[in-house]
Amino acid sequence: MKTILFVAAALAGSAALAQTNGTATGGQTNGGATGGSAGSGSIDGQSASTVGVGATSGDSSAVGVGGSAASVGGRAMSNGHVNPNGTNGVAHSQAMNQGTFAKSMTHTRTHKGQVLSRTRTMTHRPGEKPTVTTSSTPQ
Repeated sequence: MKTILFVAAALAGSAALAQTNGTATGGQTNGGATGGSAGSGSIDGQSASTVGVGATSGDSSAVGVGGSAASVGGRAMSNGHVNPNGTNGVAHSQAMNQGTFAKSMTHTRTHKGQVLSRTRTMTHRPGEKPTVTTSSTPQ
């Protein structure tokens, strides 16, 4: 019986942890560049993630963005948009339940032979300081 209570207490404690993380990478050659960034955050049953990638070579470029959000007992939304030229894109996602929220935003663009991408992720519980993570490329 003690083992079951200990496992239940450990699982309950792990659900209350706030977690954010992000990563970014990129590379450039004589002919073009690639890069992107991504991030995710979760807290108390709320989760939000976004990603953005881009590539450019000569006069051509492409950008792709996306995101997802999930909430246990609350609201979740995500959206993304890339301009018609394929050179600039942004994705947002957010999950919220009674003041506790996780959100993520990624902005990716190509400019002058480079791929620039930045992701900011935040989690917040009422009465506590928010946890924020930012990742970007070039670094």
